[in-house]
Amino acid sequence: MKIVGGPSSSELAYKIGKAIMLPVVKTRTKRFPDGEFYFKFDEEVSGEDLLIVQSLYPPQDSHLIELFMMIHTAKDLGARSIISFIPYLAYSRQDERYLDGECVSSVMIAKILEDLGVEALYTIDIHNEKVLKHYKIPTFNLTAAGELAKYFASKNLKEPFIIAPDDEEMAISRAEYAAKTINAEYDYLRKERDRYTGDIRTFAKRMNVKDRDVVIIDDIISTGKTAANAARILKKQGARRVFAGVSHALLGKNALKTLREAGIEEIAGTDSVTNEFAKVSVAPVIIEALKKKINL
Repeated sequence: MKIVGGPSSSELAYKIGKAIMLPVVKTRTKRFPDGEFYFKFDEEVSGEDLLIVQSLYPPQDSHLIELFMMIHTAKDLGARSIISFIPYLAYSRQDERYLDGECVSSVMIAKILEDLGVEALYTIDIHNEKVLKHYKIPTFNLTAAGELAKYFASKNLKEPFIIAPDDEEMAISRAEYAAKTINAEYDYLRKERDRYTGDIRTFAKRMNVKDRDVVIIDDIISTGKTAANAARILKKQGARRVFAGVSHALLGKNALKTLREAGIEEIAGTDSVTNEFAKVSVAPVIIEALKKKINL
């Protein structure tokens, strides 16, 4: 097997390749003056088994086209098999048509990837796991919760406590996994989102957090409102320090300000998104998964 790193995840691809001693294929990319993307393999890929690594954080559409061109080119040049590792799988909110006339974007992405020749898909903490039911190929939703927990545990936390900022099954499962990784307690909060305004309401409940360091574990932080609501509740109940560990630190406009004003001292994301918050790598997560499924 050889690794192919896309423009959004070239450093992550090299981390994976180095850790399991697999070669990273040399490629060439550029943008033409009008913005169109150019891609070229600088070495032979015919007959090779490829792991293509490309995350789809913003700008999602640009990174999608880059991924499609990489897969199409690899298949067209005779690659024997293609596995896609897409740490942040964009367009994963909508698993069905809720209103007449809507595009079910997750179905479209699944069809394109399969039609291009992807034989298996790996991702990290997908926003809505139901979208994976649309794939005919094997799919694997991995979690970075354990790696995030280990990052914060290395900071000598005082009686660490893990919190899921909402009560969805996947959120609670991530918090539980993170807590088990560092032998800590965990709990969760309940939230509601107004379908029309998008406003988020988080419901307080009594938790054993007084004078303890608390880590909020989440899949995505975009506006920061959910994590901020949780932080304010934790602070009010006497939490000593509050941190946020997030698989995909998208952090849109004003999100950082919102989080800091709520009392969150540090935000640690993963390299599923390339930015200043990418303090934890998901390379160990995909490597462990590949070892279980492939003879590496």
